[in-house]
Amino acid sequence: MARGSEKAGGRWLLLIHSIPPQPAYFRAKVGKRLARVGAVAIKNSVYVLPASDRTREDFQWIAREIVQGGGEATVCDATFVEGLQNEHVEALFRAARQADYVQLGDEARGALRELGPRAGDDERRIAADGDLARLKKRLGEVAMVDFFGAPGRVPTEAAIATLEKRLARQPATALTADKPSPASYRNRTWVTRKNVHVDRVASAWLVLRFIDPKAKFKFVPGLGYRAKDDEVTFDMFEGTFTHVGDRCTFEVLIDAFG
Repeated sequence: MARGSEKAGGRWLLLIHSIPPQPAYFRAKVGKRLARVGAVAIKNSVYVLPASDRTREDFQWIAREIVQGGGEATVCDATFVEGLQNEHVEALFRAARQADYVQLGDEARGALRELGPRAGDDERRIAADGDLARLKKRLGEVAMVDFFGAPGRVPTEAAIATLEKRLARQPATALTADKPSPASYRNRTWVTRKNVHVDRVASAWLVLRFIDPKAKFKFVPGLGYRAKDDEVTFDMFEGTFTHVGDRCTFEVLIDAFG
């Protein structure tokens, strides 16, 4: 593996870490964080992601958490020149996401069996409704880190759609703004990274709809950006509002503004 030396960097990002043996739960916690961002292991304590602004920030957040927990962590650009080839690494990602899709599909079909052909009684419907919400959320999470198109996505989506149709689920009630937004966050410029994805789109909608109706938005490269005094940064590394633990920026904004 060679460190990318061109300004475009390597095609891959590596997180190389060393975690202290105690406390025992910390290693498991880091493992869950890595799984959540879609990283796969290519060697003991060496994880890989395809290079992008989003995946770089994902690794930076995890690396910081490891260091704060008493471990060591390095994030670097990489290109595979011997041994592992790009197609082999891509196959690792597809296999990991395929396993996720198969598990979700099995759970959706299991929920359908429990529900029965007539959508079951109230207790079964309530249980199946909870299963559906969980499965849809998890499917979205897996799809976000399905970098190379695992084949299991389509049948899994179909299984979950069948469960949803069986329940004749009604759209969730829209959010209402019960509390006024703090005046200090009105008429501001909200700054986030370019190449927006789901969390940034949803967060920007939430800001404009419920927090700052006259908000202006600015999209920047992300790394190393210094916000001006009247700017509010969100869903970016060290942003004013960004990921906290397992909560995405959208959830953090909801909690912050009630």
